[in-house]
This record gives sequence, structure tokens and C-alpha cells, in this order.
Amino acid sequence: RNGIYPLMNFAVSRPHALPRALSQPQEDPQKAKTPTPEPFDVETRKVVQMQCNMELNEDKSQWHLTLLLILEDKLHRQLSYDLLPTDNSKDLATELVHYGFIHEDDCEKLATFLESAFHKHRSQ
Repeated sequence: RNGIYPLMNFAVSRPHALPRALSQPQEDPQKAKTPTPEPFDVETRKVVQMQCNMELNEDKSQWHLTLLLILEDKLHRQLSYDLLPTDNSKDLATELVHYGFIHEDDCEKLATFLESAFHKHRSQ
């Protein structure tokens, strides 16, 4: 009457048995201890516009960085990060290239941009 029979009519009378392995294969201990790092995608689009905002956290002990990147295809990428005292602009830009957030050609440009932003906000 409703176009389909009740679902209980389709149930299997007995469950299917899953085959069991008699013994587990032994793994090579060298292979088990060294994890293979996952490859990261390489960004092919270049950054056409950058904006940066830095604010002190509530306890005023650490800077919070918000970076807005506009790529060639008008994609907006917003990244946030709590800066450590040991962070520098070159390392941050290199890390963004490594993880595929920016194109390799934009690394130096972003490092220079971040350095000027750090200097401006930290001197206030």
C-alpha cells in the first residue's frame, strides 16, 4: 500500500559469520616505530592582499595574531595564532609555506609584512 514492504521482511534470518585470522601477522619493529609524515598540499595560488591584526590577550601576557590573506582566486584565508616570545616573522612565514597555507614565492613578502606588523604593534 505504501510502496515498500516493512523492513523486517528484508532481515537476514541468521547473521553472516566473519572469517577470523588464526594468527596476527608480525610487524617489522623498525617500521612500527618510525611514523611516515603525511605530505602537505602545495599552495599554487599567490597572495594578492594581506592584513594583520595583533591584540594582547586578556591577561596581557601574550600577543594574538590574526592574519587575513586574499589569494589570486579571491579566496579569503584567515589564520590565527598566539605568538610566543621566541617567534619571528621568517620562521612563521616558512611554516605557512611548509603546511601549504601560502605559495613559496610569497614567503619573503609575508615575512617582511609580519616583521613590520610586529615592530608596529610591539612598540605601542
